[in-house]
Amino acid sequence: MNHSSFVFKNLALPLGLLLLLIAQNGYSFNKLKTYEPRTFEISGGATYFETSANFNDVGTKVNLVSSNKYTLLDMFLESRYVFKDFWSVRAKAYISNAESKNTDFNRANSTLNTIEAGADWMVYRGFMDVVPELTVRYSLDEISTTQDSVVTNEGIMEVTAMIKAQNNYQWFSYYAGGGYDFRSGRSGIMPWYLGGGLQWKHSFLGLELNGFQTVTDDPDRGSNEAARNTLNQRVNAGSYKFYSVNPSHIQVQANLDIGFSSGFIVKSYIANSISGQNYANGMTIGLMVNLLFDTFSNNPHKDVLPVREVEPVKREENYQIQTQDGVDQGLFKKEVEPEPVPVKKYNKVPTQDDIQDQLDQAEMSIKLKSKKKKKK
Repeated sequence: MNHSSFVFKNLALPLGLLLLLIAQNGYSFNKLKTYEPRTFEISGGATYFETSANFNDVGTKVNLVSSNKYTLLDMFLESRYVFKDFWSVRAKAYISNAESKNTDFNRANSTLNTIEAGADWMVYRGFMDVVPELTVRYSLDEISTTQDSVVTNEGIMEVTAMIKAQNNYQWFSYYAGGGYDFRSGRSGIMPWYLGGGLQWKHSFLGLELNGFQTVTDDPDRGSNEAARNTLNQRVNAGSYKFYSVNPSHIQVQANLDIGFSSGFIVKSYIANSISGQNYANGMTIGLMVNLLFDTFSNNPHKDVLPVREVEPVKREENYQIQTQDGVDQGLFKKEVEPEPVPVKKYNKVPTQDDIQDQLDQAEMSIKLKSKKKKKK
């Protein structure tokens, strides 16, 4: 059994259900992740959510009274670093602006409301890459039943865990994931998603179905449920986007990533609710810019294979080769090849016949020239 299989069976499976906080808060960009060792990512963007209806406790769509409307603009900044062993850490912060419009009164609230930290690790790389992930989210804008400002988030601490599987082919990719989101003072929910799409170079076009389902009861169910609904009616125009009891939700989503290079990608998506319970029925759009920096190839101190230094052989002074060992040293002498003897070149001495031939040719030439002159 290789190391990857051992880790997968002994670590990934006992984790069971692990992370990614998805459709509940609308941050549902394309979930395919890259694991280029020693790279640093910076992402920044915004999501906009708008609703004028809810899903009630039996899943029926109900419009908000008097054409009320709730909108939420979330702006975020995230950083992520990938280590050489296929694991990464990240940090994220959100600034939100929420507005509720009633027939008699409009409210708005803008605040730095959430900070987030997380880590993920590719424990198995093969036909399907297996990635467990853990995220902790802490709200800086808590909810009170007596407040008069619009609610911008759940107002609690959340610990979300998910296990994800993905496969990146050259032209087609698909992914799936499921997990558990522990919400302090709220019901526990199970986020999930399933998606795929076409990719060319650094761009991607795909479809996704995602959502979450309540799996443990809210402690306020029955006892304090009316007070929470009253707050939503007063400050959130009646929307169940946040602070509802035992919510569930499913939405369909389209993703479009435009990559100008591996280090510069613009990501976008649009999602719309298709079913749910005790949750807002609305539409979400998102836009994000992702920048990736290679911290290794540009590092002058990057790892280099060490060069083995060979020390020169030290010889003692007055060192002499020992030849008095009884062996004929003449056997080790190089045989000297004899130098070639130069061969003298002699000029050929003409014979009497050769001289006579040359004289005959000269006489013939003189006679021909004299005949030419007479003809003229």
